[in-house]
Amino acid sequence: MPFGDGYKTAHSITLHDIDVPHMVVIGDDDESDDVINLDCEYELEDNPTYLVVKWFMNNNAIYQWIRGQKPSVVPWFRDHVGEIVETSTEPNHQYRGLTLINPSIELDGVYKCLVQTENDSKFKEEELNIVDVSNFTIHFDHVQVQNETHLECSVHNIYPEPIISFDPDDEVLIHTTPINITKLDNGYYDAIAGAVVQNIDEDEDKFVCSIKFDGLPYNINVDVVSSADALITFESFSLLLISSLARIMF
Repeated sequence: MPFGDGYKTAHSITLHDIDVPHMVVIGDDDESDDVINLDCEYELEDNPTYLVVKWFMNNNAIYQWIRGQKPSVVPWFRDHVGEIVETSTEPNHQYRGLTLINPSIELDGVYKCLVQTENDSKFKEEELNIVDVSNFTIHFDHVQVQNETHLECSVHNIYPEPIISFDPDDEVLIHTTPINITKLDNGYYDAIAGAVVQNIDEDEDKFVCSIKFDGLPYNINVDVVSSADALITFESFSLLLISSLARIMF
């Protein structure tokens, strides 16, 4: 069976799971995301004479614990590792996990836990996705031209690469312009997209610009509501964490 599948042989390791959060959001006032806890859950068939646990980010070693010694963190990653504390009082599991601090987009990537003994070696890996909305700005403009409403939505300094879409409510979306994405020198993104909506009645209309991230349960929505004669206009802004259905209004 393939490497890292938890298959047991003589003097083997059973690597059950690794605890790596799928998504961490920076800048939405969720204090629980100030630290990121990683854990590696395994069992040993017997008591090996040699045991080492290693953590990697994007296949680069960041942490190592050899049983009987203090754990070590590579120098370039030290600012992202908090105080090293025991994960377990069991000698074979004492420092198997680690805590990441100072979340930033630099921590976005694939994390791997590797467990080795003198007779066996197993690993598992999981992806950690960082969403940073701490310093982004968003603009949603609309202009009425006869029986059409022209929409333009732009977002600045956001991570990861965004997807922009429009919800025209009960109106007809007749044209969209392709999203234009720019990667900034700091690793963040700017993006802009447009759409044209046909107004089919004179009722009050609500248009929504939605910022999404590929494969992640997190949306940013901006609403603009206007009447056909443009006498009523207002905007609302929300962050939507789909996984918990929590809506925060500003």
